[in-house]
Amino acid sequence: MARTAGLVSFALLLGCANSAPPQPTQVPLNATSGPVVRPNPITTPTDRDGDRVPDAADACPDQAGGPRDGCPVVDRDGDGISDRYDKCPDVPEPRDGRADGDGCPVTAN
Repeated sequence: MARTAGLVSFALLLGCANSAPPQPTQVPLNATSGPVVRPNPITTPTDRDGDRVPDAADACPDQAGGPRDGCPVVDRDGDGISDRYDKCPDVPEPRDGRADGDGCPVTAN
């Protein structure tokens, strides 16, 4: 009886050793997210003069300028107020603490 039990155990071991491992079941892959849509390409705004103001907002798109309007800053009298906004572009507004920002000297009252 012991001999028969040993043979049965040996046969079971051989049977298990020769059997292939179970294969995973194949699951079909079906698209469920809808049709494929190609995204629009990312574009950067054009800036021909390189002043970091996009041409669409640049008042002077072919001349590099300041961030306010994209136009070059011209200050003939050197008072720090651009000629475009200076009411007296040829006469400097003095730095005396009474500047009103219009670019003209303050007249005494």
